[in-house]
Amino acid sequence: MVCVPDFLTLPDQKRIIMKKFFSNYCHIFPLILFLLIAVMTSCSETLDEPDLKPEDKPEEPATEITVTASGHVSLSRRQSSDITLTFGGSGYDSFQWTCASANPEIARASRKDDSTITITGIAAGETRVTVEATAGDAKASTTINVSVEQGTVRILAIGNSFSQDAVEQYLYDLAKAAGIEVVIGNMYIGGCDLDKHYANLQSDAPAYEYRKVTAGEKKNRTGVHLSEALADEPWDYISLQQASGKSGKYDTYSSLPALIGGIESKAPEASLIWHQTWAYASGSNHESFPAYGKDQMTMYNAIVSSARKAMTDNSSLTLMVPSGTAIQNARTTYVGDVFNRDGYHLEVTYGRYTAACTWFEALFGIDVTTTTYAPSTVSEEMAAIARLAAHRAVAAPDKVTTIDEYATPAVKEGDLTSPVYVDFGPNSFSSSPWNNYTSFEPSSTPVWLKDSNGDFVRASVKILGGFTGSYLGVSGEDKHSAIIAAGTEFPVTAWKDGLTVAGVKGTGNTTAARLAITSLNASGRYDITLMAVRFNGSRDARITSYRVTGATAHEEKQVRTGLKIASSGTGVYPSFDKVPFEEYAVTYRGVTPASDGTITVEVTGIDTGVACEGHLNALVIAPAN
Repeated sequence: MVCVPDFLTLPDQKRIIMKKFFSNYCHIFPLILFLLIAVMTSCSETLDEPDLKPEDKPEEPATEITVTASGHVSLSRRQSSDITLTFGGSGYDSFQWTCASANPEIARASRKDDSTITITGIAAGETRVTVEATAGDAKASTTINVSVEQGTVRILAIGNSFSQDAVEQYLYDLAKAAGIEVVIGNMYIGGCDLDKHYANLQSDAPAYEYRKVTAGEKKNRTGVHLSEALADEPWDYISLQQASGKSGKYDTYSSLPALIGGIESKAPEASLIWHQTWAYASGSNHESFPAYGKDQMTMYNAIVSSARKAMTDNSSLTLMVPSGTAIQNARTTYVGDVFNRDGYHLEVTYGRYTAACTWFEALFGIDVTTTTYAPSTVSEEMAAIARLAAHRAVAAPDKVTTIDEYATPAVKEGDLTSPVYVDFGPNSFSSSPWNNYTSFEPSSTPVWLKDSNGDFVRASVKILGGFTGSYLGVSGEDKHSAIIAAGTEFPVTAWKDGLTVAGVKGTGNTTAARLAITSLNASGRYDITLMAVRFNGSRDARITSYRVTGATAHEEKQVRTGLKIASSGTGVYPSFDKVPFEEYAVTYRGVTPASDGTITVEVTGIDTGVACEGHLNALVIAPAN
């Protein structure tokens, strides 16, 4: 651009004046212009860069990060829930984050993707999951409160008849009373040991009965593969046990590690547990009992030692259910050694209830003495003994705890004033005022009895020996009513089943089986009534002979035990109301006990040529008239 001096555009007079000025001073004009430019430049630099102290300079914006999520989540055990996280702030593009559970045994947390975590319920309870985000020096966090409900607990036993005794009957009801829903499975093979279970796992043999309890209903399937059962439910617990006779022989456990490994590969989420079984009754005739010197405590101690070693040597076994110790604890009470129905399987009411109580507390951590449930066939006091025995076994699984609270019953003082009713047999149970005696095996201790008023009295019963089994009944008994004989009403439950002494027909009568009525007043006098029925058998096919001995021996009496309803045939009756029920009971009146207060009853099966079998279904002890 060309700069034109203003004077060139001014009027003539003014232009002349300016011309003279430039003529006189044009030689210094460049200098003035240079100075002016320098001053302006200096001012400009001063304005652009003010002389400020470092602390007065403005700070750059700080990095920020935020994270938010749902504040609470409720789950069931083994249930998972995805939680979406929301991140924000200026550091969003460069942040990192982590998640962690305060108690992974209650709930676990894991990262699913860049903005989602997965929370999984493990056990009932409360915990929290914390999410932390960082971006440089900036940090942020949020907390999610987690509630885990119990949900359905699924339990699978891989065992035999001892697991049947323990879990199939009362465990469901105990859990239900505590508000816990359970599914219970039992993979059953009678007498099955660890080696056979492992062989079945390897071959996947369809060798099992699969007994399954769902919603309180038990169903049974046969020919089931072990793999099938393992995949049937998302099992929480899978139990293992050795066959009873080998339970105290740890050298028979060699296949256990491989069995555990195979089960874990098919059910990796399940917790594996060990079922400690029980020692046999002192008088047991089980073929394995001699291996322990036929000594109950020797067998018990061997079982305890082997179970503990199994737990120590196999870290995958996370829990032990000490049923064996619970039964041994219960044997220290006045109930005594009557927790087995045949010398090794559990008595089917309070015996099985004791084992179920042990499983309940071991699995759920709930003090079983606080439960509201007991089978209707178990007395209140017997239920209390079972619960206490189980509770103390869980607390101390490797030793016997004496239950001093029930060393003796609270016995009504004085002589017997009301009758005592005893129902023998393991298959059906009579309600009060009847006492139920389910075992046919000899007992070292008597069972204390209650009278018709519900009071423990000075009367007890124990099997001395000779009985060969239990009669369970056949079918059709329940279609009929009570039998009235010898002034006593015997309900169906009392006459349906009982004890037996069996021989071989054509070889002579059986050896007498014996039981003792004990703790009686030695100077008292008692009426003893014995009743026997063998339903759906002809009248004369089976004859039972009885003999009662107290201070003196009384005469032999017989009952023809067959009771068959048919329109024709020998030894049958046309209808139930035509049966001469009085003939199915015998009474010994005014029996005086021996000096130790004992009355002995002998039961013999008579060889009729058709059968050789004696029965005892029920007993009545009454003060003599």
